[in-house]
Amino acid sequence: MSIEKTRPPYGGHGEQGITVLLRRMHDAVAQEGSAQERLDHLTRAIANHVVADVCSIYLRRPGDELELYATEGLNRDAVHKTRLRLGEGLVGIVAENHSPLITNDAPHHPAFAYRPETGEDPLHSFLGVPLIRSGKTLGVLVVQNKAARQYTDEEVGAVQAVATLLAEIAASGELLSQEETAVVGEMLHGPERLSGYAIVSGIASGRAVFLKPPAPKHNVFAADVAGEAARLEEGLTDLRASVDAMLAQNTSLSGMSRDVLETYRLFAYDRGWKERLRAAVFSGLTAESAVEQVKNENRARLMQARDPYLRERLHDLDDLSHRLLRLLSGEKNGAGRRLYDETILLAREMGPAELLEYNSDNLKGLVLGDVSATSHVAIVARALKIPMVTGLGAAIDRCEQGDDVIIDGDIGEVHIRPTTDVVETFRSKTELQTERQAAFAKERDLPAITKDDVAIAIHMNAGLALDMPHLHDTGADGVGLFRTELQFLIGSQLPSVQTQSALYQNVLDLAEGKPVIFRTADIGGDKTASYMDHGKEMNPAMGWRGLRMAVDRPGMIRPQLRALLTAAAGRTLYIMFPMVTLAEEMDDARALLDREVERANRKGDALPTEIKIGAMIETPAAAWRIDLIAQKVDFLSVGGNDLAQFYFAADRDSDRVQRRFDPLNPGFLSFLKTCVDKARAAKAPLSYCGEQAADPVMAAALVGLGITNFSVPATVVGPFRRMTRSVNTAQIGEWLVERLPQPTQSLRAELSAYLRENKVIIA
Repeated sequence: MSIEKTRPPYGGHGEQGITVLLRRMHDAVAQEGSAQERLDHLTRAIANHVVADVCSIYLRRPGDELELYATEGLNRDAVHKTRLRLGEGLVGIVAENHSPLITNDAPHHPAFAYRPETGEDPLHSFLGVPLIRSGKTLGVLVVQNKAARQYTDEEVGAVQAVATLLAEIAASGELLSQEETAVVGEMLHGPERLSGYAIVSGIASGRAVFLKPPAPKHNVFAADVAGEAARLEEGLTDLRASVDAMLAQNTSLSGMSRDVLETYRLFAYDRGWKERLRAAVFSGLTAESAVEQVKNENRARLMQARDPYLRERLHDLDDLSHRLLRLLSGEKNGAGRRLYDETILLAREMGPAELLEYNSDNLKGLVLGDVSATSHVAIVARALKIPMVTGLGAAIDRCEQGDDVIIDGDIGEVHIRPTTDVVETFRSKTELQTERQAAFAKERDLPAITKDDVAIAIHMNAGLALDMPHLHDTGADGVGLFRTELQFLIGSQLPSVQTQSALYQNVLDLAEGKPVIFRTADIGGDKTASYMDHGKEMNPAMGWRGLRMAVDRPGMIRPQLRALLTAAAGRTLYIMFPMVTLAEEMDDARALLDREVERANRKGDALPTEIKIGAMIETPAAAWRIDLIAQKVDFLSVGGNDLAQFYFAADRDSDRVQRRFDPLNPGFLSFLKTCVDKARAAKAPLSYCGEQAADPVMAAALVGLGITNFSVPATVVGPFRRMTRSVNTAQIGEWLVERLPQPTQSLRAELSAYLRENKVIIA
């Protein structure tokens, strides 16, 4: 392909646009000479483009000092002599805060630090932007002017774009000396300690694997512009072919779902996007850097849009850019699912079905971005006993594939490329944890009876047959919640009656006579499989899910009920329906079950000796009328995670929202006490099922409210039993009743102190 055929028309972005600046930067870096000479040409090109009196590049050196490395406009004698510590002066503030700083009166800024050797006395306006790579500040790019002026949005955008490229150049070795590049590499690849939120307890170590790998490493500037243009053209052709194939393979999609994919294809074929990419290549960038540059431009523009629809398109554009980068790297079929023998998986977000696709023997730990403790992926991780830490999207930027990683699921810490001392510390902690679990194992046959002789039933949660050995390892009284939807989510089609029945029968056999409560598939909302034509809902958690979907789509729920009846033949069957809102819905659920019982009778099939029906109380509407629902069922179970979600109007899958609210809020505890009192008056057995009970302080409060039946993660059974044997339910109940009217945000600190004073074991 000739350069004439691929050159963009009309100069791409225009003569005053970012394309011209990138071309000038390319020319400066590509010329012959020393690294210092190329840096000097670079600062001159940037200063001329943004019409600045001064352009300076500061690089971060060992000891966290920022050294003036190149300048156009300051005294040349100050280069390699002027140094500022992190946080010192305007430059140090930019580096420490990882964010730009703009002022039109620098000398009077409270953080200004005067350096006489630079000769910056006549300068007033200051624009500083950090050079960030892998989440770390490598330096600062500064432009200054003598006049007190406001920098335009175009100038600020240009400087930020340049700073992004400078960070890439510093790490790539295209500009600095070999020794200086090595120093940058040490900063990028040194040990990291990040603090997030503990979700699933436990210690795990392994090598980093990304769910969606970051873009492969690449050079910033092109050695052969025509060759890069040809690579870009080939990559775009492959991208469009892959998008067309995706549409062709999903012909069953219709309505809103189909529209989403069609919109995605429109972006892939968008001529404007292609021309901006080509313009960036002809400015001197490699195809990969062109993709990243245009992606950043789109992001900056769309983030300012008021229209939420336009802002949502960021995800489409980012995903397209990521796909194109993978294709340019030569990975035609994606990154694959290869794991190391000991793997720590990193992802910004993840669904439960995606987690189940991995080999749990190799997967030792999870580091996720914005995911809450009660999200579905957290529930599955807890069932699989995979330590998990969240709130750490930054870990993805600071880690590389194959890096050594240690996660502490007890306190929410992640160590990337840990030192020998850190490794040894965690080895000791792992040994101590093993001893603690051994101690719980010795107590598994002890009765869970409180100090005032109240018997507490402790069941465990499960969702896979491989969870069942924990029933005997922990001494749990049974399975208080078996989540059946996982079987629906991981397959490519609706599971058959035979497949479902085989699973349920296996689970009952493994329970060896202990009760197992099967919750019918809580699918819909945010839990859908690829074969489900569910449509798009603005608020899926409050949408078409659980029992609501079951009564509307009996073709999904009736085969499951049939499978449960078959599996439990000759035994007691416990069935619980999720997402109950109105008492009348239980009439619909019972009618569906009755039809399957009649069908079995007509065919002469064996049936369970007894069928017990339950309802999950997960909505405030159901909690408020729990007495009416109790009249239609044999037992009740409070789904604490969803009930809290709807009570606080706080999405359970959003860690940012969830951590603002504590279930130990007096209002929520009062609400729960009302449920307990109404259920007791109706003489309906009530259990509490929720990840909240994994919190020992919350668990003690629930016992104090009068709840005596729980279903908790298997890892919590031992600590829960130990806690119940050390608590006096009457005393803690009186303590709570006195404080429930308080207007405080949470009783956590006060209750924790009370429990410690009364020697209740909550550690």
